[in-house]
Amino acid sequence: SLGDRHPDVATTLNNIALVYDSQGRYEEALAYYEKALSIGKESVGDRHPDVATTLNNIATVYRAQGRHEEALAYYEEALSIRKESLDDRHPSVATTLNNIATVYRAQGRYEEALAYYEEALSI
Repeated sequence: SLGDRHPDVATTLNNIALVYDSQGRYEEALAYYEKALSIGKESVGDRHPDVATTLNNIATVYRAQGRHEEALAYYEEALSIRKESLDDRHPSVATTLNNIATVYRAQGRYEEALAYYEEALSI
């Protein structure tokens, strides 16, 4: 009823991906997140907070797979959008900073992890 490219369709695709992610079915999750990302960028724009949420979710799948560099790239893009569209001190910014820190910690990059955790904590 809304059409294939409506933002609500992207939300539903994102939710389906979350279920697959929770089940450890990462490739299926990524496929749904990518569809949601495409619709989100088209329907609300590349720099919208909803797009940042999907980027964050994709990064979380990559982190779970141990694909740290890919996770960092998606988290950094999500962080940029959230800082620009929400505010530097928004709780969603803190969440993304925390996620980046977690990747750095997993890589043994402890000083970088601490810096991001501290920034998240200050928010």
